[in-house]
Amino acid sequence: MKNIIPTLLLISCFPLPAPAQTTEELFASMPKSIALIWTNMNREELIDQYKAGSTAVVKNRLSASCFLTRMTDNYLQITEGKSSTEIIILPMANDSKVICLIYTFCAPVCDSRFEFYTVEWKKLNSDTFITPAGKVRFFKDGIDPDEQYALVPLDFSLMQFQYNPDNLELMQYYNTPQYLSEEDKEKAMPALKNTPVVFKWNRTRFEEQTHSKYIHPPVPPSP
Repeated sequence: MKNIIPTLLLISCFPLPAPAQTTEELFASMPKSIALIWTNMNREELIDQYKAGSTAVVKNRLSASCFLTRMTDNYLQITEGKSSTEIIILPMANDSKVICLIYTFCAPVCDSRFEFYTVEWKKLNSDTFITPAGKVRFFKDGIDPDEQYALVPLDFSLMQFQYNPDNLELMQYYNTPQYLSEEDKEKAMPALKNTPVVFKWNRTRFEEQTHSKYIHPPVPPSP
């Protein structure tokens, strides 16, 4: 017992390291199972180049050029051609934080997917934090499902998400019509809304906003 007490006192003087709390730290500590195409050296070089004010670019494991295009304490974006990966730190109501990853792949039409994690990189259920809009939300009112399918006769939905770190808003765009022929696209476009669906982070989840001031189609990020 006499030996245990001094040991506990010594441990208390050297607390365990706090989890990474900035996107720079999170990117550097990203597990290999998530980083995949970026080596540890890739990530270190990108961070160092960006902080030095030079063009931050490296060749990843697939020999493709990756650019670190923006890095703040709460937001980081990597681009590869027209595709991108975003790391977002979102504040929670209980003063904790959650990580949101948005992967956008463009081949050539862009499609996005989400992953959510704790700051210790433990995976969370994405449904807890956002309910993406279905394609019906992108058609104007009064157009029934049969007519929607006739206008866009494709059995898949390509949705692109773009995050604005300045106002914590997330825009969702319906990109499936871009696969249509020019003739079919001309028929479909008048039935589609010209605004994305907008979500706002409320310190618990992304909630859909009733009104949107955005009227422009998404432009895939480029280095």
